[in-house]
Amino acid sequence: MKNKILAAIAVAVLSLSFLAGCGPKINESQPESYDVNLNVDKNTEATLSVMVPMGDGGLEANYVEALAEGFKELFPKVTVKLDYRDISDNTYVASINAAIASGNPPDLFYTNTGFYYYLISKNCIVSLEPYYKAAKDAGVLNLEADYYTSFFSMSECDGKRYVVPRSMDSVVTYYNTDILAAAGIDPKTDARFNNEFTWEQFNSLLEDVNTYLTSAQAKTDGYADCYALDPCFDWEAVYNPIMQSFGANIFDENGNIAVESENMTEMATMINAISKKGRIIKPYSSSYNFKAGKCAFFFSSYGPTKMNEELAVRGKFDALPFPLIGENGKIGCGFAGWGISSNSSATQRDLAWQFLNYMISKEGQMTLINKGLATPSIRIDLAEEKKWSKGFENLNLDAWLVSEDKKICTDYFTKFDPSKMFGIQNAVQNFMKNISDFSKNNSVAYFIGSFKSDLEAAIA
Repeated sequence: MKNKILAAIAVAVLSLSFLAGCGPKINESQPESYDVNLNVDKNTEATLSVMVPMGDGGLEANYVEALAEGFKELFPKVTVKLDYRDISDNTYVASINAAIASGNPPDLFYTNTGFYYYLISKNCIVSLEPYYKAAKDAGVLNLEADYYTSFFSMSECDGKRYVVPRSMDSVVTYYNTDILAAAGIDPKTDARFNNEFTWEQFNSLLEDVNTYLTSAQAKTDGYADCYALDPCFDWEAVYNPIMQSFGANIFDENGNIAVESENMTEMATMINAISKKGRIIKPYSSSYNFKAGKCAFFFSSYGPTKMNEELAVRGKFDALPFPLIGENGKIGCGFAGWGISSNSSATQRDLAWQFLNYMISKEGQMTLINKGLATPSIRIDLAEEKKWSKGFENLNLDAWLVSEDKKICTDYFTKFDPSKMFGIQNAVQNFMKNISDFSKNNSVAYFIGSFKSDLEAAIA
């Protein structure tokens, strides 16, 4: 089952820079094929530049620096240099354009489930198929046997993969054990807590928590200001699997807007209905979130080590899988990783591949884990052995690993030019915020109509 995730090309939030529709290209065209050298001279002298975010508290930089230490043992005369860039939803495109315009772009471009499509559109990164084929033929890399291969395929475009993921991200359902205990819910004995977790079971839990939070006892216990769910409904890794579970498409196969459908209405009505019930859904304007200890449930791709950094919930959480909706239930997922610059020389390109190959090796993955990377490894052996969650063996770690064949990421953006992406994403996010905001009294039909109008403006 490990190789059957039906993951499509993932394209998500890009920036307002898209609206200019401009920006330089690193090359005018992509090479159809190129020669690769898997046997790079160990004494090669070179500097390998790796793009890392400058606004994440040094997280990715620490990972790359840790990898660089191990890589130094393989190639002692290669220096790994960090290329810091401002990387966020609103700055990624500008940062990439600046890197291209500088004439000295990095050898390895940092990207994720959303951003990689822009790199391909600017011919910034090369297809990695020549390396995958050569490594497989040489017997030095067996993706199908050793890895969750679909996380590699999430960067696919026209049948070619462009990014090597450093880890895999899967959305799970965190829960606050203290709030549930106060509500009289015991995960150890409650049959609703299982790894085939369904939306029906989840909705039943939300109802029970809501009953408690609106009671006099909750006020006595100090939980009257809490909510049942911190949903992140405007996050594509949450709304996309929900929409797809209902068969609610945003565009049809020809790129026509398809939101005025029974399936979209059913999905929107479901979310809108639960938003109207007491204290189930946290308002978007509220800081009373799960990490502050103010919500019973939370959709997130955090690993347990990362979640345990939040003081208000430290030692007070566990996880379930994302709740499956109906027979076609889906789970959101994604990746972060690097693609190789199409501007690099053949030698630099081969060294870049060697760095990525080391990153996904058992030693490289353990280096990342030991440096604090707390999401499941893309290596099957390390993921299933729970090496990524040392110290949290008492938690339901399988929540991150089950139902792999149901994990998906977005693909509807690829029907349009990259200049349309920000507008499309903004339209979807506004729609999800509207239908889940209990302070708004408009009908679902009204929200869908507004959604359609926003999409029409976005793709015009």
